[in-house]
Amino acid sequence: MDERTVSGLNNEQRTAGEPELLQPGQKSLADALRLSFLILKVIMAAVAVLFLASGFFSVEPNEQALVLVFGKVQGQGDERIKQPGYHWTFPEPISEIIRIPVKEIRSLPIDSFWYFETEQEKLAGGKKAAYGGLNPVQDGYCLTRNEPITQLKGSDYNIVHSKWTVTYSIGSPVRFFENIYIPSRKPGESFMEVAARTVNPLIESLTSDAIVSTMVRYSLDEALTSSTGISERVRRILQDKLDALESGIQIDDVRINRTNWPLQVDDAFQASSQAINKSEQAIVDARAYKEKLLTDTAGPRAEELLAKLRDETLTDEQMEELIRQMGGRVQGILAEAWAYRTRAEQDAKAAADYLKSLLPEYRKRPALVLQKLYQDAVEEILQKVDETMFVPPSGDRGREIRVMINRDFARPREGQADKK
Repeated sequence: MDERTVSGLNNEQRTAGEPELLQPGQKSLADALRLSFLILKVIMAAVAVLFLASGFFSVEPNEQALVLVFGKVQGQGDERIKQPGYHWTFPEPISEIIRIPVKEIRSLPIDSFWYFETEQEKLAGGKKAAYGGLNPVQDGYCLTRNEPITQLKGSDYNIVHSKWTVTYSIGSPVRFFENIYIPSRKPGESFMEVAARTVNPLIESLTSDAIVSTMVRYSLDEALTSSTGISERVRRILQDKLDALESGIQIDDVRINRTNWPLQVDDAFQASSQAINKSEQAIVDARAYKEKLLTDTAGPRAEELLAKLRDETLTDEQMEELIRQMGGRVQGILAEAWAYRTRAEQDAKAAADYLKSLLPEYRKRPALVLQKLYQDAVEEILQKVDETMFVPPSGDRGREIRVMINRDFARPREGQADKK
């Protein structure tokens, strides 16, 4: 096709509104532009797909997540918290995902109430020797309840050293994120490591206040022995303070690791502790002896029956019935008593019958009967003695009777040794 034909077609096409025929170079350029534009659209589509796909994220089983859209927590109510699983949101910079390990429990030691120790003493682990007095600048402590002292005016506050451990976790991720300042994380840092920089000082300060207000309610002995109730009270106070701040922090446990009296009075406390132990052991032994003695004496129901017998409204029959229910040696004593009563009654009856039989004769010859009774009694008595001396009656009132008695009862008197 020659130039005129092309020129003529261009004029016709321009007239009919059809595309203008291009020169070969222009055509190639147009094709390249169309291809480049097509590739660009494919790339843009791929980028868009990748951009949207990057919005998928997963939440681990020990985590809960918050989605921030332009810095604000997305969603309402429970939807604000993303539970473990897969979720989607607009990628950064539109959205930001905050993963909070809600099941991670962290421990915070509280040593501010313990006495000062050097690094070597801490590594040694034992109780350090006391030297000097208490230094309030270095030694930590808290006061226990004042105890009135018998026969003394006023009261006394005691000092106690203690070590504590607080364990906590994130109970409400939304409140924690909204009300607790969390510094920006650097690459490689975990969320809780960064959060601990602000959370730990807050918890340590609130825990110290709770410990001071709690320990002053207990005596020194209670502080040294009853750690469970004290720890629970500190935990409740600390949790109330954190809830008032809407911190979203859950206190899992507060534990007293060690308590100790001041080192400067260690010897006195040791002696007191030993005395208390001996006293408690003596009380235990006394109670055991009492139970054994009562059981041996009156059987296993001794205490119960004795308590009933203290009732002053009991009748004689009721008291006798209770006594009959006793066991042990009481039964033997009762049997002997009843046997003695029977013998006494029988002897009395026999004596009464004997005297009744003598009554007619006595009424006839009373002097003779009395003389016979006297002789019978003398004979019965003399049968039980080893030596008998008769002193015949005499009308001489000035006569004296002297009996030689050996001072040494083990030594026979003169004449008796020869008889043997």
